[in-house]
Amino acid sequence: MNRRLLERLPIFACAGLIAFLSLSFLWNAAVEATWPKLRIRSSQPLAGVTAPAPAPVTLDAILSGETQKALSANLGRSLPVFSLAVRAKNQFLYSLFGASGVASVVIGRNGQLYEPGYIDEFCGRGAPPDAAALDAWAVRLREAQDRVEALGKSFIYLVTPSKAAQLPHYLPKGRRCPALDRGRGEKLAPFRAALEAHRVAYVDGAGLMSEKRGEYSVDFFPRGGTHWNLLGAALALRDITDVLEKASKGSPFGRFDFNWAIAPQAEGTDRDLLDLLNLLWPDAHYPTATIVGANAASNCARAPNLLAVGGSFLFEILLDLGQAPCPPASEYWHYFRLEGRLFRRVGLNVIADRGGVKKLEEIADDPAALERGVERADVVILEENESNVSLMKQVDDLLAAARAHASSR
Repeated sequence: MNRRLLERLPIFACAGLIAFLSLSFLWNAAVEATWPKLRIRSSQPLAGVTAPAPAPVTLDAILSGETQKALSANLGRSLPVFSLAVRAKNQFLYSLFGASGVASVVIGRNGQLYEPGYIDEFCGRGAPPDAAALDAWAVRLREAQDRVEALGKSFIYLVTPSKAAQLPHYLPKGRRCPALDRGRGEKLAPFRAALEAHRVAYVDGAGLMSEKRGEYSVDFFPRGGTHWNLLGAALALRDITDVLEKASKGSPFGRFDFNWAIAPQAEGTDRDLLDLLNLLWPDAHYPTATIVGANAASNCARAPNLLAVGGSFLFEILLDLGQAPCPPASEYWHYFRLEGRLFRRVGLNVIADRGGVKKLEEIADDPAALERGVERADVVILEENESNVSLMKQVDDLLAAARAHASSR
């Protein structure tokens, strides 16, 4: 009897697993709408995985198999073991073959992680930009600056760096890169010339990273991240406050300066791509930087208001500003590209201090929201990354908001 029971244990185990998965799926389906916190889920939800769209239930969808495919995908994702299975598969690919199981992450030399879009842009650099389009872009920036300053506010344009352009020596082995072969990896010279010709107040964060490379014992881009670290952002922020200090209104944040140290374990955006890999055992023990503001706190009459308009590289600037002599209340309009010429923006209120982000809440994006941000701001920082400089939507949106505000006065 005992022997027969032992022989059947694998069958009982499989039946028990199937029963558990079936019951957990039914339970999750029952509580999803009313009590979502009661769902059975993995203790480590997958990073970067969006909720599946509802299955279409139409005759055409059923006949084409679209409904069945969507139901199958939704069923698989709803199971508590889905996260574990994905991580196990990705860990297998990473450990045995040094390969990424995620299309949005590329593994380079020495384990450096990249987003493929940045590599494609850098390696495809070649002909200079169209002169007329470049001049029109600089004219719009200068008008945005003039209109912001006419309202009694300060304006800074910031160019941020691309990891592929800053660390091309870590690109994946065998990755052909024509821009490197032709020596055309640097593309910002004509953009800087246009900014200077139209007297736009700007800070070249990409050029600054190239200039300061080698002065520090840690890269400005962490191995497992796509963004610059707090040290790189701090160098740019110091230049931003220097430019503001030289202007007639001065810097409402005070002059930012800092001390820094190596942080052996990555946190936050220093491991954003590592998290997207969704590994069972992600190794975040690589050197990156932590900073501490070197300024004694000033006696600020009030917290200054910052309007930050641009891409994701502004987030580290906002974190570092939490350690400025007068940390601001920041309204951050975050732009990112979806596909082709499609863009999305998300408005966020950000309060940061020496302890990190204390408040992060979304702003309702109504047509006048950015205009109100211009009204409240003491300083406006407009940012574009070198990978898409002059191609994003934030320049035109800020200019339109400044125009609308001026016409309503």
